[in-house]
Amino acid sequence: MITVSILINGQPILTRSAVNKGKGTKTKCKYQLDDGNTILHDPNDGAASLAIKMLGCIKEKEIMRVSK
Repeated sequence: MITVSILINGQPILTRSAVNKGKGTKTKCKYQLDDGNTILHDPNDGAASLAIKMLGCIKEKEIMRVSK
């Protein structure tokens, strides 16, 4: 399992987890994300590359900002 979090001032604002589900293709492994989506990743590309793919799957909700 791999978990990636983004923290602001020590408080997590975004987190994504994934579990390796084995071979997806000849060279890539299949990872099941905590939201049910699946991504393919070549382990030779490293964990940082996998983390970037995982974070890329996060859909941020639009936040209404109030100006003072």
